[in-house]
Amino acid sequence: MTEFAALWPDEAIEAMHAAALALLERAGVRVESEAARGLLLAAGCTTAEGGRVQIPRRVVDEALAACPQRYVLAARDPERSLAMDPDPGVTYVHNLGGARDVCDPRTGAGRRATLRDQLVATRIMHHLVNQEQVTSLWQPEDVPDLLEPLYSYLVLAHETDKALGGPGISYPFQALYLQEMAVAVTGATGDDGAYPIDLAFSPVSPMILGADVSDALVEQVRRGGVAVEILPCPAAATTAPGALSAALAQQHAEVLAGVVLTQAAAPGTPVYYGPRLSAVDPRSGVVVSGTPETGVASWAAVLLARRCGLACDCYGPCSDSKVVDTQFGYERAVNAILGMAPQPRLLSGVGEIQAGVASCPEVLVIDDEVLNNMRYALAPRPWDVDALDVDAMVDGVLSGRGFLGTKHTRRYIRSEFVSPLLSYRGGLGDWLDAGRSGLVDLASEKAAELAARDPLGMPEDMLDELAGIIDRCAADLGISGHPDPRRVLGL
Repeated sequence: MTEFAALWPDEAIEAMHAAALALLERAGVRVESEAARGLLLAAGCTTAEGGRVQIPRRVVDEALAACPQRYVLAARDPERSLAMDPDPGVTYVHNLGGARDVCDPRTGAGRRATLRDQLVATRIMHHLVNQEQVTSLWQPEDVPDLLEPLYSYLVLAHETDKALGGPGISYPFQALYLQEMAVAVTGATGDDGAYPIDLAFSPVSPMILGADVSDALVEQVRRGGVAVEILPCPAAATTAPGALSAALAQQHAEVLAGVVLTQAAAPGTPVYYGPRLSAVDPRSGVVVSGTPETGVASWAAVLLARRCGLACDCYGPCSDSKVVDTQFGYERAVNAILGMAPQPRLLSGVGEIQAGVASCPEVLVIDDEVLNNMRYALAPRPWDVDALDVDAMVDGVLSGRGFLGTKHTRRYIRSEFVSPLLSYRGGLGDWLDAGRSGLVDLASEKAAELAARDPLGMPEDMLDELAGIIDRCAADLGISGHPDPRRVLGL
């Protein structure tokens, strides 16, 4: 039995893994890309009716065996690179990716995000102490759609030297140019086990490998130098079964299908597990993310990934609330602690609100505080002879002076107590005098302070290279009048 047996015992994990293998063998996956179909058949899969391909267990086992268990996601600052493996250990946190709207945290009203919003948010995330990876928080509307991932990557690279998650892509050419940009930023090529970029590949639920994304995956991994995240997004009771274990098994099968395709295209490509299973409201059928099913499913997915030797990027803080309110708080805390408890390698969700449709600067800094508390809650506390110093305890009891002045207390008071990053701990009078109405006011003040700091920037030759890549991509696509890459950075 594992240390996580209370929620998902080993027997449950093995049963879900077996169900996923049976699903791949019996139902298979619908493959809409001819290139992907050919690779799967060459790997030992078989054809079935309806354009489906059945994947035997032997093929899955061979694909998993070909996946490297240890590799690095490179950052511009090598000290910020992320060491990836399936074992319990450090959890790196990153933000929600690809939200549509910037919302008002008090009213919920939203507007479409711009590249300036992307810049401000990235600058804030650069300074958050509990976030180790940054990805595109929004999909800005004020740049050409086909070039948006490149502009967003430029903004991220200019504003932070943390590890960057690859923006969402829809076409093979986007992956090609993004990889070129990432090599320029990180200097990594994958040759030494450090990869400049990770690209997300999303099977379509239930059990479909779409044409464009499959072609993009095959084309890019064949070039080499990338890590891949398999990112299915099933919804229990609509695009996946209603029983949570069955929905997890289907999600697991979709990940395994992506692993098989990746290894068939380029054996040895690093792959990690990106579960995004959602629940639905039984009364309306609307997909929800803030309910505890998200955290419970994340916990199981981490164990399924680990059982297969894959690092996992599961969901953490999230909420269906439309504003920063009590619902926002309790949904966030429950899912953050459930997601972090099994020690995944990556934890997503910073900045998420309104079930992932929106974000805002205030939520970013609130999440930094939520994670500050979650990490404290899950870290083991010392109980050795130094912590349990009976002589010091006796002295504190008998001296009449209390414990605050003892050497023992002074030695432990910083490490044993959480230092707030945002929460207010002062008196009521000072709070009233400040004229604040709640947590959002504090968050707005902190977000404004972080956004006002000087940008990190980048070396001039690096900026020239990234701007040139965007210009070259625009020319190749016949896009004229695209925004000057330097001007979008305010330069």
